[in-house]
Amino acid sequence: MSINQSIFIEKSVGKNGINQPFDVEIIKKQLNAQMPVSYSRLMINGTCDSNTIDTIIDFQKKVLGFRQPDGRVDPNGKTLLALNDPVSSVKWNKNSNQVINGQWTGDSSRWSQTKKLQSLNPVFRVKVQNVLDALTQRGFQPKIFFGWRSVSVQQELFNKGRSKVRFSFHNAQNTDGTPNAYAADIIDKRWGWEKKAEDNGFWSALGEEAKKQGLVWGGDWTSFKDVAHIQGRQNSELAKTKQESGL
Repeated sequence: MSINQSIFIEKSVGKNGINQPFDVEIIKKQLNAQMPVSYSRLMINGTCDSNTIDTIIDFQKKVLGFRQPDGRVDPNGKTLLALNDPVSSVKWNKNSNQVINGQWTGDSSRWSQTKKLQSLNPVFRVKVQNVLDALTQRGFQPKIFFGWRSVSVQQELFNKGRSKVRFSFHNAQNTDGTPNAYAADIIDKRWGWEKKAEDNGFWSALGEEAKKQGLVWGGDWTSFKDVAHIQGRQNSELAKTKQESGL
């Protein structure tokens, strides 16, 4: 996608912004044009969702060097000026490629939605984004609770009886130790795992949309139902995935 060097918005877009639909579409298109190829593209519509805000924050950090990014694009502001500059694409790509293992530490359930998406295997990531977009179109407010998670966290879940395995598709990684997860836990941010999620049809909708993408839905399992869980590989491939991860 080519970069438009003269975009204009009437009102602010992003966190605590006015978020006029046509302004939001303009910013989303420009972010998609500027962002690194490894990133999942934003769905072009007039809704300023959490992914949009996270992407603006990521742009402000890596391109503008903001220590405290506000997640908002203002008319004639620094962020808008940078979005109009083709050089920003080079900066964003360069700084995003400078990934070190230390960036993947901490509680991964608290990472931003953008970072959780980036922790997924690239092919699986596209399918997860499609699931999120489809659920949003159906009126839900989906978010990733877990993308990648460490083996130590997996062990804790196993010890608490919240997982049947010591290694899961959540733990998959590249040979350099960076995340490459084949699993994601998705919830509606209004309900989490409360009964309201089931009563409002979220889990069944998640299963439907996941299977449309050719993914496995944990809600279909009989021995251990995991309604929030979707994965990009069959359970029979778990040992292979662990070996590929060097674990």
